[in-house]
Amino acid sequence: MENKMRKPLEKINLPFKEWIVICSVVNLLFILAVLIFQNNLPPQVPLFYGLAEGEEQLVPKFLLTIPNLVALVIILINVGLTFLNHDLFLKKILIVAAIAATFLASITALKIFFLVGSF
Repeated sequence: MENKMRKPLEKINLPFKEWIVICSVVNLLFILAVLIFQNNLPPQVPLFYGLAEGEEQLVPKFLLTIPNLVALVIILINVGLTFLNHDLFLKKILIVAAIAATFLASITALKIFFLVGSF
C-alpha cells in the first residue's frame, strides 16, 4: 500500500518543472558568485535603495546574497504550495511568481555587482 501512495518525481503534476530547476540553479550560482568574488567588492555595498540616501542603504558585501536567497525561499514556498493545491491554473501562477522573483533578484544582484565591483 505504501508503494501506491508514493509518486515518482515524473508523475507529480507540477507545471514548469524545468524552469523551477533552472531558477534554483541560477539563484545558487548568483549566491556562489557573490561569495567567490568577495575580493572584487568594496567592504560595503548599496542594497536597500528604498531607505534614505546615505549609510542606511549600505550593507556588508556578503549580504549581497539576500535577494537570491529570498528568491530561493520563494521558490521553495511556492513549490510547497503547489502540492497543497489541485487547481492547475493556481499552480502555474505560483511557479511563474517564483520565476519572476528569481529574475528580479538576479537583475538586482547583477546591477549592484557591476555597479560597485572592480573587474
